[in-house]
Amino acid sequence: MQKFSKTIEWLLCTFIFLLPFQTRWIYKQGFLNNEKWEYGTLSLYATEMLFGIILILSLIFFISKLTKQSLRWSAVKGRRLVSLVLLVLLVSLSCALAVNPEIALYKFTHLILAAALFAVIVVMKIDWQKISWAIIISGLFQAGIAIQQFASQKVLANKWFGMAEQNPETLGVPVVQLENLRWLRSFGTLPHPNILAGFLVIGLILIIGLIASLKQKKLQKILRLIFVINFIGLLTTLSRAAIITLVVSIIVFAFISRKDKILNKTVTKFSLIVFFILIIFTVSFPELILTRTLGNNRVENISNVTRVEQYKEAGSILKDNWLIGVGLGNYTTHLYNQDSTKSAWDYQPVHNTYLLIFAELGIVGLAAGLFFIGYLLFYLFKSENWSTERLTGLACLAGLASLAFFDHYLWSFYFGIILFAIVLSLIKTNNSKNV
Repeated sequence: MQKFSKTIEWLLCTFIFLLPFQTRWIYKQGFLNNEKWEYGTLSLYATEMLFGIILILSLIFFISKLTKQSLRWSAVKGRRLVSLVLLVLLVSLSCALAVNPEIALYKFTHLILAAALFAVIVVMKIDWQKISWAIIISGLFQAGIAIQQFASQKVLANKWFGMAEQNPETLGVPVVQLENLRWLRSFGTLPHPNILAGFLVIGLILIIGLIASLKQKKLQKILRLIFVINFIGLLTTLSRAAIITLVVSIIVFAFISRKDKILNKTVTKFSLIVFFILIIFTVSFPELILTRTLGNNRVENISNVTRVEQYKEAGSILKDNWLIGVGLGNYTTHLYNQDSTKSAWDYQPVHNTYLLIFAELGIVGLAAGLFFIGYLLFYLFKSENWSTERLTGLACLAGLASLAFFDHYLWSFYFGIILFAIVLSLIKTNNSKNV
């Protein structure tokens, strides 16, 4: 059974490494006004099929263990199950009442997969270090691609990696406008620079925690080099939200690790590394950094105006649907029903995960989701098990909490939902052995 468990563990690490690759089979293309509509498109990702295998193997393993030992239950587990079941019932109700139930059910499957992934990692007690290495190495691969894209100023299409061609001259592609020059932001293999940036932020935090928990100097040196490469990759995305989030995460990390001398010292060292690399990158590309910081050109102004309009749209939706929302995954559908004269690209979710959940599930659904997460955190703090692994997991969770204020992909995209489940599981896992 131990070999069986190890097989599941390595398959899961492979799944995490491959997660940023957006290879998928689109079985129903969404359209609005005869234009492709991403938020109404139904597809099956290659990583979903891999996780299906992992889930089947995990169920076989778990059932075989139950036949050999009695299942211990407790009031705590019962309350957790009740809160989870309540959340599932509320989301199910949201699907039933949605304007487009098909899209709602499609999004519901992603939530189910995320919950199953969290359960597999926690129940199977997957090694924290192996999960961290999977994210870090995947981030290194993504950073390498991002740096190449930043240098060549082009994203080449690749169906096997799930990459669409991106050209800075194409309108709608994320760029930084420098007078007459449009500078492409890096994507990696992900659909948007901000999504890549968020993934790299989590990887950078994990590198700090992993170095503090490792004993081998050689591996620590390798991780320092990876940190530099991944941070440069992050900078090529030119994501303001990600830089702010990284700074916030490091501050939070330094605060919660103040009683752990080794970890706190490591956090301090890497905060200085971040500072120096940021200075070097700013000196190398002053116009890019200045433009993104000040936001005083046409492209930046359009982006800022669009976000303000999105908040107004969210406010309008919440005014009439504050109790149960417009339905899971139906935010853009509702916008279209209110005004069907725009281009498909103009129907975008509000760039705030909390508001998006509120708008789709209502106050009841948002409260149930926050209660479930808060319940997990409550028992974490109550256990007083402040290991390096859990402190690092909390710093990662703080990073996602910060990113959620600036973007919507943690709820609107399959990748974001799964990434959240992985990070949430990190505060429940521990290191099985020191490498």
